[in-house]
Amino acid sequence: MLHTLLGKYRNIVISIALFLLLDASVLLLNFYISFEIADDASGVNLSGRQRMLSQRMVKSLFDIEYSMENPIELERALKELNLTVNLFDTTLSAFDQGATVTGADGEPVKIQQVTSEKARVAVDNAKVIWKPYKVLLEDVQSDVDLFELGERMSAAISYASMNNLTLLKLMNDLTIELEKVASSKATRLRIIQTVGITLALVNFFIIMFHFLRQLKESDQKVESARKETIEILETVNEGLFLLDNNYVISSQYSSVLEEMFARKKIGGMTLEELLGEIVTNKDLETSKRFIALLFREDIKSNLISDLNPLRKIEVNIADSQGRFINKFFSFTFERVYEDNAIKDVLVTVNDITERVILERELALTKEQSERQIEVLTSILHANPELLQIYVKDVFNSLSEVNAILREPSKSDVALRRKLNDIHVFIHRIKGEAASLSLDSFEEIAHEFEQNIHEIRDKKEIGGDDFLPLVVRLEKLVKHAESVRTLTEKLASFASAAPSSSIRSINDGSWNHLDDLVQTVSERQEKKVSLVKSGLSEIDLSEELRSLINDIAIQGIRNSVVHGIESPDERLELNKGDAGRIDIRLARSSSSVLEFSIKDDGYGIDSDRIRAAAIKSGNWTEEQLDGFDQKRLVSLIFEPGFSTAKEHTRDAGGGVGMDVIKKRVNALRGKIRVQSRRGIGTKISVSIPFVESAEKAA
Repeated sequence: MLHTLLGKYRNIVISIALFLLLDASVLLLNFYISFEIADDASGVNLSGRQRMLSQRMVKSLFDIEYSMENPIELERALKELNLTVNLFDTTLSAFDQGATVTGADGEPVKIQQVTSEKARVAVDNAKVIWKPYKVLLEDVQSDVDLFELGERMSAAISYASMNNLTLLKLMNDLTIELEKVASSKATRLRIIQTVGITLALVNFFIIMFHFLRQLKESDQKVESARKETIEILETVNEGLFLLDNNYVISSQYSSVLEEMFARKKIGGMTLEELLGEIVTNKDLETSKRFIALLFREDIKSNLISDLNPLRKIEVNIADSQGRFINKFFSFTFERVYEDNAIKDVLVTVNDITERVILERELALTKEQSERQIEVLTSILHANPELLQIYVKDVFNSLSEVNAILREPSKSDVALRRKLNDIHVFIHRIKGEAASLSLDSFEEIAHEFEQNIHEIRDKKEIGGDDFLPLVVRLEKLVKHAESVRTLTEKLASFASAAPSSSIRSINDGSWNHLDDLVQTVSERQEKKVSLVKSGLSEIDLSEELRSLINDIAIQGIRNSVVHGIESPDERLELNKGDAGRIDIRLARSSSSVLEFSIKDDGYGIDSDRIRAAAIKSGNWTEEQLDGFDQKRLVSLIFEPGFSTAKEHTRDAGGGVGMDVIKKRVNALRGKIRVQSRRGIGTKISVSIPFVESAEKAA
C-alpha cells in the first residue's frame, strides 16, 4: 500500500521533499548568516559608541577643568571620565583580540576580533594613539591635589586637542568598515533568499493544484509583513514619510510624525499644509525649491545636500491646549529610485530640541567662563579691601533696588518717583565701579541706566514697563555674586602676604580717584591730571568717607566730561593741553570740615543749563528769565537734570548731584558752587565735623 501511495503520489512526495529540502537549506543559511549579521550589528553599534566615547572623554576633561573649585561637580566629572575610559579601553581591546564587553543596555556583548584589512589598520592605529592617551587620563584620575591635577589636566587636554579628531576618525573608519562587512553579509543573505524564493516559486507552480493551503499561508505571510511594516513605522523615533514631485505626503508614515507636528491624518497632505503654519513663507519656498532639485536627474544629491534649508529649523507647534511650544527639527532628504528613475523623496524628521538646548547651554557656559576671566583680570588690579567694601555696598544697593521694585505703585507720578529712586542706587554703583576700574560692573550698570532712560522717556509709565529692570537686577546680582566669590578668594590670598605689600583703604592714598580720572579722560579723549591734598590727614568716619568719595567721583566725572576742554581747545585758549583737577580736604575750624573739588576748565555754561531746563519741560522761558546766575546754576542739583546731549557711560544720567545735595543736607552741611567762564569751576562742601575724644587725645 505504501509503495502504491508512493507511486501514486511520487511527484507530490518528491516535490514536497524538494520543497522541504530547499526551505531547510535556506532557513539554515538564513539562521547562520543572521547570527553573523547580529554579531556585526553589535560590533557596529559598539564602534559607533567608541566615537561617542572619544567625545565624552574630551567633554569630561573640560568638565573637570571647569569644576576644580566645586568638589561635588569635580567628583561627578571624574567618575564620568573613569567610566568613559574603561568602556573605551575594554571595547578597543575587544575589537583587537575579541572579548566580551558591556553593551549600551548594560548587558554583556561578545565582540569578535576584527579581521578585515581596513578594520585592522583602524584598530592598530587607534591603539597607538590610545596607549599614551590612556596613561594621561589615568594620571588625571589619580588622587592628587588640585595643583597637580591642573598640570595633569593640561597635559591630557593638550594631547586630546592634538589627537582626538584623529582618534574619532579612526573609530569612524572602523564603524564604516564594520558596516561594509555587515552589508556584504546582508547582500549575500538577500541573494540566497532570492534564489531560494525563485526555486520555491517553481516548486509552488508544480504543486499549486495540490497545495492550495500554501496559497493561503502565503497570503498570511504577506499580511504579516504588512503588519511588521506598520509596527516599524509605529515604533521608530524618527518622522518618516515619502514625498512625491508634487510635494504630496504618502499614505504610509511613521506614527511619531503626528506627535511631532501635533496633526492627525498627515497622509495626503502637501508639504505646504504640513509646514505652512509653523515655518516662515521664505523657509517654505526655499524648501520646495530644494526638493525640486532632488527630483532632477542631472543634479547629484551629494552636491546640494549643504543647501538643505531645513537642516536645523525652529518651529512653533501648538499643543493640545492651544499653547505654542518652540521646537527644533532637522529634516534630511534622500532620493528613492524605481527602475533607475527618481520616484519619491524619503524625508526623515528628527526632533533636535534637546541637542540645540544643550548647545546653547554649553555656549552660555563658555560665555560665563570668559566673563569670569574678564572679571578676574579687572579685579586683580583693584585694591582688595576697597573691592570688598564696594561689593558689600553693591549688595546693599541692590537690596534697596529690589525693595523699591516690590513697592506697589499705580499712578504715573509714583512710578516715576520709583524710577528715580532706583536710578540713584544704580548710578552710584556705576560711578564707584568706574573709580575702581571695574569695567564689567560699569558696563552692566550703564545698560541698567539705559533701560531706565528708555522707560523715563515714555509719555506714560505702567507697571509692566519695570519688567526689564527686574531682568537687569537679576543679571547684576549674579555678577556681584561672582565677583564676591572671586574677591573673597583674592582676599584670602592677600591675607597670607606680607602686610607691607597690601594697600589699606585707611592709608589715605585714595589712589582709586587717580584711576577714575585716567579712565574717564581716556574715554573722553582728554588729558587731565589730579592733585589731592588733605585726604590722608583727617581720620574720617565711614559715613563721611563714603560721602566725600561719592562727591569726588561725581565731581571728577562732571569736570572731565563737562568742564575741561579737549587738548586742541585748551591750546587755542592759551592753556596747557592737559587740564587739572584739585581735590582738597581740610578743617576750616575745629567743628567744620571743608571739602572742595576744582578744575581749570571751561566753567559752567549757563546757556546750556537754560536750554536743558527748557527742554526738560519743567521750567518755562519766562520763569528762567527771572532767575539770577546763582539760581540758574543751582538747577544742576535738580533730580534728573543734565546738560549732556546723550546718555553715555560718563554723562547724561541726570542723577548724582541731586543725591549728593540730599546727603550733605542730611548732615546739616552746605554746598557752594563758584564758576568763571574760561577759568574753571569749584564746588565746596562744608560739613559739621566732631573728632572723637579718643582721636583728639
